[in-house]
Amino acid sequence: MSPTSSHSFLDDESQRELDDLNKRINALQERKTALTFEAFQVHTTIRTLQSRAAHITNKTAPVSRLPSDVLAIIFEESRRLLIPWANVVKRPLSPEVQLSHVSSRWREVALSTPALWTTIRFPILHKEAAALAYLLRCNHAPLSVHIGPRVSDPDSLRFIAAQFVPRLNHIRELTFDTDERQELCALFPLFAEEPASILRRLKICCNDTRGASGVVPRLDIFKAGAPLLSDVRLSAFAVGLPQCSATTLHLEPPPGPGNPLSRLAFLDILAPLSATLTTLHLRGFISGFHQEPGSAPVELPALKELLVYGSTLNHGFNVFRNISTPAIRTLSLVNVRRQGLSSIHKFIARTSPEHFQYLHTLRYINCDIDDDLDVYLPHATSALTELAVSVKHHTHLLRLLLNSDRQAALHGVPPLWRNLRTLSLHVSKPLDRARDDVDSDEEDDPPPTMGLLLEVVQERRAVGKPLDLLRIEGPHARSFYEEFTTLLMKTHEHLHTELFSASLPSSVDVQDSEVDWAFAAHYIGNQYRLFMFKKHQQFAPHGTPAIHPRGLPVMAYPSTHTQVP
Repeated sequence: MSPTSSHSFLDDESQRELDDLNKRINALQERKTALTFEAFQVHTTIRTLQSRAAHITNKTAPVSRLPSDVLAIIFEESRRLLIPWANVVKRPLSPEVQLSHVSSRWREVALSTPALWTTIRFPILHKEAAALAYLLRCNHAPLSVHIGPRVSDPDSLRFIAAQFVPRLNHIRELTFDTDERQELCALFPLFAEEPASILRRLKICCNDTRGASGVVPRLDIFKAGAPLLSDVRLSAFAVGLPQCSATTLHLEPPPGPGNPLSRLAFLDILAPLSATLTTLHLRGFISGFHQEPGSAPVELPALKELLVYGSTLNHGFNVFRNISTPAIRTLSLVNVRRQGLSSIHKFIARTSPEHFQYLHTLRYINCDIDDDLDVYLPHATSALTELAVSVKHHTHLLRLLLNSDRQAALHGVPPLWRNLRTLSLHVSKPLDRARDDVDSDEEDDPPPTMGLLLEVVQERRAVGKPLDLLRIEGPHARSFYEEFTTLLMKTHEHLHTELFSASLPSSVDVQDSEVDWAFAAHYIGNQYRLFMFKKHQQFAPHGTPAIHPRGLPVMAYPSTHTQVP
């Protein structure tokens, strides 16, 4: 029975008591409300006072005494850090966002520094709202824009067309990072007719490893011109570049060996850049079986650095039958098989000194060099000042150098490679001492590779052409470096040695920079793919298709461990 219906059955005394109780309850409710509001006010006041106290305390910290312009420089430098994505549930915040949430002063400095908000990675790190905020905060400063992957849906394409295409004249660095060729086919028409007046760096990456059926049409971009474009990084597929003064071109491995770039398509890419190109890196797959150039090779008069991977030659492509490099100074060969390397050596010997008189650096990384390599190569590259070889792959090249020095000392004539001053050793695998020491007579004998290297150092000094620098590089360089420097000390040999941690030869254009811009884009793109792959593995129902980090569908099962390459 409700209180209202029971009132008619109460006597006067009970009714007075009930009314009194209700008044007391109402009074306590009002007091409770007032105390709650007062507690909220007290809490707010405490937070305000704490914030003020922290602000006063923070002034005593050394970092707080830094001027705002110095703090802004530190903020800009912190954006270079490449941090792995550890969280599977959500993506990490960009460094500039994290910095802006530390304190009110840091936020004020961050928001008043347009350069902090010039890098937009859509949709990897920045969704539409975040991208718009960055576009507002950058205050028309030159932009670095990373588009993709997964942007072929209508909403993403509309956003790109509305926000990025009209600002193309403010974009200094542009990356297209896609998993399927269809994504590029959807993106390129948006940028095809637009001019890119300040664009300097362009990276077009397609990780689609599936073989295309039929002839793949060429995709043209920036038909209206990109006059300042200087650095181009491309996957191995047909792209129509504008006439520009680019100095760097990298042809990357994707889309893979099953779908190589045709030789003619490669030459079409190269032709607009031929007059100004100084650095050319060929890692991608180029088809050239049973194809001879129908015309003279593409002349690259300004080319100074050429890097060739074995993957470029695996389909029959012959580098020097298709390009002419009369001024080349650095030639790097990586993972090149014996047949391809022999062809290159024969060309060098046949065309010297017209084509290789300025060659100063020759690098062999994990190549299959013939054991019967003769002296024609050193004669044809007499201006060489730096030689790089891989430990255990190219010891016969060191033996050739050693024997030629001994012959020069015996007959009193100048040695081969008389200008050689720097010797680099690439250590890609740990030194196997158990196998190396099998023929040693004494425990203290150095491993044969180190013994051979020591003899080269000593013989160079004996013929009056001592080495200035010995550089040890590669993923396992440290242990070799420490052991060989100890050997030099024991034998009282004085030679400047250097430990270099890079595992592969890098462009001279980016050696002095902390992080190559294209590597940063590649790293973050792969982190995103790995993030999506792990997230799908964790939350997807049993047996549903997951998305591989490179965009290919795989089957993910919670009970098994899936190895991610």
